[in-house]
Amino acid sequence: MKKSILFLITLLFSAGLFAQTPKKNEAETLMERISKRYKAFKTMKADFSYAIESRQNKNTEKQKGQILIKGNKFKLDIANQLIICDNKTVWTYSKEINEVQISKYDSKNNAVRLDDLFTMYSKGFLYKLLESKKESGKEIVIVELTPKDKKKNFFKIKVTADKTNQTIISSQVFDKSGTIHTYTVINQVPNLIFKDNQFSFDPKQYPGCEVVDLR
Repeated sequence: MKKSILFLITLLFSAGLFAQTPKKNEAETLMERISKRYKAFKTMKADFSYAIESRQNKNTEKQKGQILIKGNKFKLDIANQLIICDNKTVWTYSKEINEVQISKYDSKNNAVRLDDLFTMYSKGFLYKLLESKKESGKEIVIVELTPKDKKKNFFKIKVTADKTNQTIISSQVFDKSGTIHTYTVINQVPNLIFKDNQFSFDPKQYPGCEVVDLR
């Protein structure tokens, strides 16, 4: 499960250069528009569910999580873990064993890039509009994204988006290993006021917490 969480983080926040093409199709234009909208937010709070489906053993694991974002600072709570970053330091706290690991945050080499939350879908993909439908007065679209970089550990993503409000509803990531990662946004609220101390970890608030400093 720990590896799956790291995969989720890498997926959500992976960085890259915007892929420029001479002519953009409807799906690519929509993903770019959604990306631009999210980048305009100063902060974001999102509640989500995360499911991992293994086709090999026909097993599905489900988790719920929450993330707070303020610029490059974030606080991710999922699967009995807290992952907190103040853009200089990353704290990974395990609730099960009451241990926190501390490491340096490298904005260039670290897989976690908070400025790319909900926006990675506009970068480095080939786009295909699979479906467009009306639901409760909204236009819902499903877009298939195929990564141009064939070295990625996934071969496609299906994104369900609300074209009316320009928001991401869910995404399905198809791993080359046969695992499907499904990320569904339950609730998202932009531009809330967050204090900076919400993006740091104080071991004193967790009696008996073992600190492992990897810096």
